[in-house]
Order: sequence, then structure tokens, then C-alpha cells
Amino acid sequence: MATHYIITNREVSTTPTKGSIKVNAKEYLRTDGAEEAQDNLRYGTVRFSQAVAERVAKDNRKLDLDEVTMNLYPDLHRRDFEKPVEYERRAERFNFGSQRVFEALHDEGLKDHEGDHAGDVLVFIHGYNNDLSEAVETLCHLHYRYIREGSPIKNIVLFTWPARKNLLSYRDDARDAVKSGYALARALLKLRQQFRDLVRNEKPLCDHKLHLMCHSMGNRVAEAMMTELLRENVKPNNMFGEILLMAADVDDDCMEPQKPMHQLMSLGERIHIYYHNNDMALGVSEKTKNAFNRLGRWGARRTIPLPDDVYQADVSYLGDQDERGLKNLFSSEKLVNHWYYIKSPSVVEDVIAVLNGKVTVFNY
Repeated sequence: MATHYIITNREVSTTPTKGSIKVNAKEYLRTDGAEEAQDNLRYGTVRFSQAVAERVAKDNRKLDLDEVTMNLYPDLHRRDFEKPVEYERRAERFNFGSQRVFEALHDEGLKDHEGDHAGDVLVFIHGYNNDLSEAVETLCHLHYRYIREGSPIKNIVLFTWPARKNLLSYRDDARDAVKSGYALARALLKLRQQFRDLVRNEKPLCDHKLHLMCHSMGNRVAEAMMTELLRENVKPNNMFGEILLMAADVDDDCMEPQKPMHQLMSLGERIHIYYHNNDMALGVSEKTKNAFNRLGRWGARRTIPLPDDVYQADVSYLGDQDERGLKNLFSSEKLVNHWYYIKSPSVVEDVIAVLNGKVTVFNY
């Protein structure tokens, strides 16, 4: 079984609702994304077999959530700390979900992997039109394509926020993306504190890297995350290796010095912006919902202000996308030229090369 990790601000309750799934002994996770984005973040694991990943990614099958095992760690409430229990026992019993995930990833990074040098972690933020099933389905695609020989990725962390599987819910999802970015900023601060604790306690550090990939409106989540960090006067520091902005549904001037996304460079070693001139989803976004051209359709509006180590990858001339299952614009299927990071073998190979430290071959 493949084991990956999940961070979510989807609605969790002790009462099952239509379509919700059980994620621990007492709680259920809402799956449709029709709720408002929550402030509270939850952490856990997602497990599925290699056979399931192959059926989804190789055979273009839809994922049923019954095919995966999802567990969210119980939440830590203030009342738990008010119980008369010794600190050590209390910390062990009521361990933060974030700490459990971060420590598990750290332990994985320290393993030898039987001679395989792969041990990096990929954090992935999905876009809109993704209910929970679609989000985990994308996780299966990422597992199948990026966890293999030649790739440095060993584990994936999925940040899934309450997007809906409905093309007409764009504006609702856009609002939830912003709220989710504010929540994700807190997760980033927890991760930074985890790094500091490792150093302070003189624990062994692994030499593997943490990478970030944002798709479509997931880039707006990242933009809101940076806005929140800057609003709180938090100076971003280098936590990621590669930052990959895929089909970004944000303004094409977002990387300019006065904008929050300009500071994203401070969070990583390099940024690669992948864009496609004929991205149908972003074309609709431009014409009906946004005043400015999309970064993921045209690239950065002006290249001179771009920070060093920001590269642009124009993938407009791909000829190898697998478009099985991609139907007309108003169907419930994924939109053409919007999912090339899992649909195009040449882009997948390019991304793996970038994760290994090379520069994109699409940097014309």
C-alpha cells in the first residue's frame, strides 16, 4: 500500500452527512466541497494500492473513495491540556496532528530506502472543480507519474480545500481558496517551528528536500498564503527546493515586486512557471471572471521584474497529451490543456528533471 499525507480544511464533524466519509473512530469528512472553507486545519494519511493508482492514472478510471483509506488524526482541544496529566504523557497522548505528519516525513527522510536516493517530499495544492474524490484521484496520478525510478520524490502531501466538482462554482471556490490560503499560512509556520525544534534539540537532519506544486486555483491559495504571512510581518525563509506553478489561475502580473507572490521566491530555491496559451479553463477564467490575463496562459506580463531563479516554461506546443476522458468545455470532465503536468509525458519528464536540479527545457 502507498501511504501519503493530507492536510485539509474541509469540514469535519462527528455526525455523518450525505456523501461524507469516516476518517477516524468518531469523525466524518465532508466530500462535496459545498461548505465554506474552515479555519481549522486537520492532518492525516491517505493509503491506496498500486493497482488503484494504475487504474486511475494508466487506464483513466474514475476513483471511488471506497478504494482508499483516509485517516485524520483527532483534533487537539484546549480542554485536553487542562486535564491533570503529566506533560510528557499529555504530549504523547494528545500529539498535534501536524507534528505527527511532520515527524513521520522526517523519519522517512532519514531512511536509506535500500540504496534509492529518492526521499524528497512534494506538497501539492489542487485547484477548483475538485471535490474530495477528484483531489485524491489527482494524488493517484501524481503517485503513478512522479514516484518512480529517476524521480527524487518519495512522499506526497496533499493540501485539499473545499472546492466543488462544479464548473459553475468558480466564484465560491475563489473565495474559499483565499480563506484556505490564510489557513495554510499557519501550517507553514508550524512547519518552520518544527525545523527549528529539530535544530534546537540537536536531532539528526535529513538531506532531502521539500518541494511545492500548485495547480490552477491552487496558485490563488498560495497567493493568499503569502498575503497572510506578509500581513503578519512574517519574513519568509527558504523552506522549499523547487516551487512549481502549474496552469496558474492568478493575474499575469502577480510576480511583480509590489505583489505578495513576488515574495514566494523567498520560500524556495527556484520557481518554475508552466503555462499554455490554449489552456481552455484559463481562457474561460479570463473572459468571464477576471479582469487580467492569467499567468498560466501567457506567463508573466513583464519578465524584467522577475526575481533571479524564476524560470518560465511555455508548453503551448505539446503534442503528447493524453486527452482520453477530456470532453467538451461544459462537461464535468477536466478541461483540455489544463492538466499537462499529469497528461503529457514530456512535461512529466521535464518536471522530474527540474526536481533533480535542472532547468526546464521549455524555457525558450
